[in-house]
Amino acid sequence: MSLAKIDQPTLSRARLRNYLSLHIFRSPCQRPRRVNRPAFIPTFVLWLMLAVKCHAALDVGKPLWGFDGKVLPNAFTVMSIEVGNRGAQPFDGDLVLRDLASGAPLKLAVFLAPGTSRWVQFHPYVGGYVTGWKLTWNDGREREEDMGQPSTGAPATVLLADPDAPGMRAVRMRLFAENLFPATVSATDGLAAVVLDHQPRWDAPRREAFLDWVRRGGTVHLLPGADGAAVQFTDDFSPLNITGNADRQRIGAGLVVRHTITRAEMTEQWLKEHGFAPPELREDGQQNMSDRDGFILHRLAAITRPNIKWGLIYLLTVAYVILIGPVFYVLRKRNYRVLLGGFIATVALFAWVFAVIGRRGYGEKQIYHSVGIARSLGAGRFDVHEWIHAFATTGDIYKFTHGDGSQFYATGFEGDTVRGEIREGKESHIAADIPLFSSRPFLHRGVMNGDDPRLKVEEWTENEIVTQLGKGAVTPIPRSVRVSAAPDFRKRVIAAVIEFNGRYAELTLTPEGFELPPNASFKNAGDFLGKDRYNYYGNYDGSYYGDAEGVVRELRSLHPFFISLANGESLHSKKYIPRPSHAAGSARIFMYADAPPGFAMKNNRFESGQSLVLYVVDIFKP
Repeated sequence: MSLAKIDQPTLSRARLRNYLSLHIFRSPCQRPRRVNRPAFIPTFVLWLMLAVKCHAALDVGKPLWGFDGKVLPNAFTVMSIEVGNRGAQPFDGDLVLRDLASGAPLKLAVFLAPGTSRWVQFHPYVGGYVTGWKLTWNDGREREEDMGQPSTGAPATVLLADPDAPGMRAVRMRLFAENLFPATVSATDGLAAVVLDHQPRWDAPRREAFLDWVRRGGTVHLLPGADGAAVQFTDDFSPLNITGNADRQRIGAGLVVRHTITRAEMTEQWLKEHGFAPPELREDGQQNMSDRDGFILHRLAAITRPNIKWGLIYLLTVAYVILIGPVFYVLRKRNYRVLLGGFIATVALFAWVFAVIGRRGYGEKQIYHSVGIARSLGAGRFDVHEWIHAFATTGDIYKFTHGDGSQFYATGFEGDTVRGEIREGKESHIAADIPLFSSRPFLHRGVMNGDDPRLKVEEWTENEIVTQLGKGAVTPIPRSVRVSAAPDFRKRVIAAVIEFNGRYAELTLTPEGFELPPNASFKNAGDFLGKDRYNYYGNYDGSYYGDAEGVVRELRSLHPFFISLANGESLHSKKYIPRPSHAAGSARIFMYADAPPGFAMKNNRFESGQSLVLYVVDIFKP
């Protein structure tokens, strides 16, 4: 019976109450009609409690920073969080990670069905100063959760564990769940070595990331499997199989070592006693540089900052003030129509003149410059860390991307507040506001494609016995080295340096590649890289905009600085991680070159200026 058919005068209050209870309050997700009866208050409260169930409601677990709860300073790190949806509706929105200092927030699109949970991962950049972080989201109302302030530490050595495997309680090493291994090698700076006794069950991106990490220089310690036999890896993991009777083999710059002890016997102390000491984060560097990223970006700003004709601008400013002030005041009693027209024309004329002078000074173009470090992953793939400085002549929110997605970005150096966002995932990009005639510095990290160097050691001879500098020990060092390179790659190289156990020598550029002359002498890092280090803290105000030679000269001056950073030297940093000694018959080559097209930023509103990159490649005696 509908309410319209009820005889209104004969409708009792009890019948009306029953009708409303049955037909209006029958669904907690259905909006009730307004009823002003005190008797309905308990029903309304019950409906309100049930209506909450109609929304998504996220539960956020404690964050896992890095691989062992610590982060490596001046690096992109991985932060893993378990998120669950206890509501009755799916959650389809963004999780937003913000630092408590400055910088653009990191956003990650997440979908969670009701009653499900999953792990999500962010990749924030942690600079020299470690700040706190918070996570925000909207599941029907604005929510936030404190993510804490991570502590810093050296790269970790962990046992990769299957979460479902039995016997984990007997392990005496730090564990890292294999399902949380990052999907890109660019997030593995905080990992030094792994212990492995089985083949991980990973998707393709994680398999590739793990093998890239090994090729870049990671160490894998292999233990017997659950049956006591050596693990036999298949498919993509087959390079980890050690052939023959050897107990170790090289994969790129990385190392795979086979041990015979069990998982329960393996400890970090055992590794240290057998020649695999873990890396350490030292704070006794020769420079107290707290913000090396800010320093590099300042140098980039010097080559991006335009040459403005300030003298002419000041003169025109004085003329403008005199015209619109005293001159028009004196002429105020003349024909007001002529006076008003002259005033408007004067303002318009000077606005146009100031704009023209400004544009001419800025070259009337949007441009960016960059410097970076690229570590070879083989087959023309590189793990690239870039510092970028983009200058805009038109104010707007600009979107910058690189490669094929899954790239990392960071902003907000030295307290610089940024209006924008950093999107994580396959559609990764940075969107940032750049006002009129200003610039935006930011960091980029990711796997990029470029020309394969195809370095091949054609000749390698060593001195018989050479006293190692400052240690009294003896070790052979390269005396004559000749390396060939791919022609296209060699054409872009500006300078090359070889390093062997902390000693450096300049390589001669040849048409075919690089050569260490027989009479070349190796120098320690202080003499080779650090003699001009104090000049790096000098003039930030010089401008090389439009001076092509000055731009290249300024960027080339950073060559020793980047070698120092890439190789763990203490010359230009307060905190650093000493690099272990080279194995016999191995060395490292640094090649300073023009960046290839594959490293370019994807934004057709900006011209590519000067971009230089320091390639880092390990070589081995044939």
